[in-house]
Amino acid sequence: MSHSTTQDPKTSAKLTDKPAANNEFQYRTISKSTIACVGLTVLGLAAFIGQAFVLLPVLSIGFGIVALMEIKKYPEELAGKVPTQIALLASLLILISSVSLHTYVYLTEVPDGYTRMAFSDLRPNPRTPKPFSEKSETLDGKKVFLKGYTRPSDRKYNLKDFILVGDWGDCCFGGNPKITEVVAINIKSDDRVDYSLATRKIGGVFKLNRSTKRVDEKDIPQVFYTIEADYIR
Repeated sequence: MSHSTTQDPKTSAKLTDKPAANNEFQYRTISKSTIACVGLTVLGLAAFIGQAFVLLPVLSIGFGIVALMEIKKYPEELAGKVPTQIALLASLLILISSVSLHTYVYLTEVPDGYTRMAFSDLRPNPRTPKPFSEKSETLDGKKVFLKGYTRPSDRKYNLKDFILVGDWGDCCFGGNPKITEVVAINIKSDDRVDYSLATRKIGGVFKLNRSTKRVDEKDIPQVFYTIEADYIR
């Protein structure tokens, strides 16, 4: 006696649906732009330390916008929308706060009675035969305010005399600055400084040495510019 077995359609449907259910989970990769955005946001905290680092949160915002566009275009392949949005917001706050901070410092850091001077003011005009800058002639004998970095020498602590440079590479990575890219600092007050990577703020009387002046530095024995400093920060 033969028995025919009829399969329940509902049971058949459940058995058929199992593989489909297993395929519902799809692996999505984190957008590379999201990773860049988050990483630059963290690094962007350095924007509060130096103006040059303000570029980091700007780049983070750029990568964040690209990431959101990519995720919107390929939602089934790319993930990372929420971390991108958080990083974007953080970078925007860092950018606004750091720019505001640097602007405030710039507007208030020069002491009364001092004229702001930059290392770019010390570059000679190639169209003239003068080996020093024209701006240095107008500042000669005046009280100036200059920011830069202490160039390392054999002496690193309790310095009264040192060389100030405007480029971090010349300060800390063995650069070889030109004679018109350095200023010899002679502290006239009781203050002394130690070598560090931090920006140094100097105020004092600026002197132009038209025939150069000899200083006690092995790498830079002659200078055109000196500051007799009475303000050190």
